[in-house]
Amino acid sequence: MSLRPRLLLAFAFVIILSLAVSAVGTLVLLRNQEREAAESRVGRLAEPITLAVALLEEAGVDPMEIRTTINGFATSFDVRILLVDGRGLVAMDTEAGMAGHTVDAFLALGPHVTERDGVRFRSATYEANGDKLLLFAPANETLRVSSSGLLELQTAIYELSAAGVSQETIDQLVRGLVPVAEGSRMLPLPSLRPLVAVPEGQVASAWQDLIPQLAIAGGIALVASAVAALLISRSVSSRLASVTQAAQKMAQGDYDQQLDPRGEDEVGRLARAFNEMALQVSRSQQMMRDLLANVSHELKTPLTSIQGFSQAMEEGAISSPEEREQAGRIINQEAQRMRTLVEDLIELSRLESGQAVVQREQVDLAQLLEACAGRFDWQLRESGAELRFDLAPIPSVAGDERRLEQAFTNLIDNAVRHAPAGGVITISAQSEGNDVRIAVHNTGSYIPPEKLPRVFERFFQVERNRSTDGAGLGLAIVSEVVQAHGGRTHATSSLEDGTEFVVTLPAASDANNTKRREGRTESARSDDSAT
Repeated sequence: MSLRPRLLLAFAFVIILSLAVSAVGTLVLLRNQEREAAESRVGRLAEPITLAVALLEEAGVDPMEIRTTINGFATSFDVRILLVDGRGLVAMDTEAGMAGHTVDAFLALGPHVTERDGVRFRSATYEANGDKLLLFAPANETLRVSSSGLLELQTAIYELSAAGVSQETIDQLVRGLVPVAEGSRMLPLPSLRPLVAVPEGQVASAWQDLIPQLAIAGGIALVASAVAALLISRSVSSRLASVTQAAQKMAQGDYDQQLDPRGEDEVGRLARAFNEMALQVSRSQQMMRDLLANVSHELKTPLTSIQGFSQAMEEGAISSPEEREQAGRIINQEAQRMRTLVEDLIELSRLESGQAVVQREQVDLAQLLEACAGRFDWQLRESGAELRFDLAPIPSVAGDERRLEQAFTNLIDNAVRHAPAGGVITISAQSEGNDVRIAVHNTGSYIPPEKLPRVFERFFQVERNRSTDGAGLGLAIVSEVVQAHGGRTHATSSLEDGTEFVVTLPAASDANNTKRREGRTESARSDDSAT
C-alpha cells in the first residue's frame, strides 16, 4: 500500500476516534443536565394544572367535567395525570392503570422541593405494577392566585387544551398568566389533587434526544475533516512522490535534479538535503569524468614517448650508444613522470576519503618553511628569481610534519615555476588570533578572476603548458592536507601585485610546547640571489 492511502486511513482512524470520544464525552457531561431539563419541563406543569383544578372546584364545576379537563391536559402536555384525595387514594388515572391505588408520596412536605428557572415543585419516585414513575406536585400546600387573572387563566387553559397547542407554547403562556402581583390571594389545594406523572425511563433517557443533533454535527465534522485529511495527505504524498521521482532519475544517471525547498517542516528539510546531495553527487560525477579525462590526457603523452622510443630501440632504428642513452633517459623521465602522477593521485584519494592517517605533533613552521624553500636553490639560480622571507614570531602547530612539508613544498614549487625571470617570491608567516597565517607570493604571474576559485581543483591549470605546469595535482593536495589539519586555503591575484596563496592553520593548543621564532623581514638569502 502506498503512502497516500495509508495516510488517509490513519487520518480517518484519528478523526473517527476523536469524534467518538467527543460524542461520548458530550453525552456524559450533558446527561444530568438533560435529565434536569426534562424534570423541569414536566415539574413546571404541576402548579398550573393544580390551580386550574382548584379554580374549577371553587367554581362548582361538575367532577366529571373536571376529569374531562384533566384528560385534555394529559393529552395536550403528553403526560400522565393522577387525581388523589387527601389520603393519597387515586381517584382517577388518565391511563387507568393506578385507579384505586394509594400514593402517599405527597401527603406531607417530605419530598425535596426543587427550584429551577424560577419554578418550584416537588418530585418523588413511585413504583406501580413494575413500572417506576416520577410524580410531580406543587411545592406548597396553598396556591397563590390573583383574582384578576383567574378567568383569563382558566379560559386560556381550556382553549389551549382544546386547540391542541404545543406544550412549549402552553408552558410559556401559563407562566405569564400566573400572577404574582399585589392583590393576589391564597387558594387551598383542591380535594382531588393532580399529580403529574411520567415514566422514569422517559426522563432518564432524555439525553438520547441529543443523539440526532450530535449525529448531524458529527457527520458535518467528519466530512470537513475528511476533506482536510485528503488535502493534507495529497500535499504530503505529492511532495514525497517528487522526491521519489527525482531519486529514481538520479539512479538512472540523471543527476541534474532539484526539488522545491519551501517549508520548514520535515519534507522541506528533506528537499533541501536532497538538493544538496544531488549537487554533491553531480559534482562528484563531474569530477570523476574530469579525472578520467585528465588522467588519460596526462598519461597519453608519456606512454606515447615510452612506446615510441622502446619500439625504435626494438626495431633497431636507434643504434648508436648516444641515441640509446638519450632514448633511455627519455623513457626514464617519462616513467618517473607517470610514477609521480600515480603517487599524487593515490595520495589525493587517500586524503579526500579520510583514509590518510594524520599524525599530531608539534611542528616548527618557520624551520619547516626554510627547509622546504632550500630545495629550490637550483631552480632559483636558473630562473634568476629571488626568494625572500617575512617570518614574524609564530607559534608551532600540531600536525603531520611530513604532509605539511609536502603541502608547502607544492606551494613554493608552484610559485617558482610561475615566477618570471627576475621576479620575487616571498614566504611570510604571522599569527592571527589562535591561527597561523602562511602566505607564498610571487610577482609577475596572474590568474583571471573567473579561474581563481578553481585553482585548488585537481588537474586544473590556468594555461596548460606541459613543460612547466605539471599535472595540476599539487594545489589540490595542498587543499586536502590543510583541510585534514583543520585549516583553510585561498588565493588572490592581480596584474599589479601578482599571485598569493594563503594557508591558515590552527595554532597548537599546548602553550608550553609552542615554539616561536624571530622572523627576518625582507631579508634575502645570500645563496638565493638572482644570477
